[in-house]
Amino acid sequence: MKVLIVEDDERIAAPIKEELEHQQYLVHTAFDGESGLLLAKEDHYDLILLDVMLPKMDGFRLCQQLRQLGCKSAIVMLTARDQTSNKIMGLDCGADDYLVKPFELDELLARIRAVLRRNTESREPLLKWRDLVLDPLTTEVHNKDVLIKLTPTEFRLLAHFLRHPNRTFNKDELVNRLWLPDEVPAYDVVKAHIKGLRNKLEKAGAPRDMIETVYGFGYRLKNVV
Repeated sequence: MKVLIVEDDERIAAPIKEELEHQQYLVHTAFDGESGLLLAKEDHYDLILLDVMLPKMDGFRLCQQLRQLGCKSAIVMLTARDQTSNKIMGLDCGADDYLVKPFELDELLARIRAVLRRNTESREPLLKWRDLVLDPLTTEVHNKDVLIKLTPTEFRLLAHFLRHPNRTFNKDELVNRLWLPDEVPAYDVVKAHIKGLRNKLEKAGAPRDMIETVYGFGYRLKNVV
């Protein structure tokens, strides 16, 4: 299990990290919201422990952006704010649980076990196309026995096409669904991501035209005959 701790107070982050590593978790840390977002976009975490009061980007906005990007990680927010309105805000942003500081480490560990158990039980099913399998929880993609290493954008594109196998999407639709409003890419950038995805699929033995171009309309998952 991989855990990301986003907490600017090292006195809080360090003992949590030490205890989780003692229990065989792989733990990464970030000390501001922007660094936490970057790590979460580059890697998959089963759990994110997220402080609310963070430099550069607060925990509420970070949680909301992660959910908009399709992040399926369990998220537990940690905060000194114990007002009911703040708890509601955290849950509405997409958090799975909300723990008020100061807290006992044993209670945090119990909350972690609970949200991971719920997340596993409600995990999204595998997405398949011929011999290709995408696991939304682990973010792993295989074609037969070949692991395909994708960038976060390539993974989001592939998962999107697999979830909507009978639909054609133009560039604007893909951008609206898969990018944040302040990260709108140029058309050539979208084309470059799809080209890179096709190259990796082909190298792993999948057909290069698995994601086909429908000229004048956009892109879609090729129908399996």
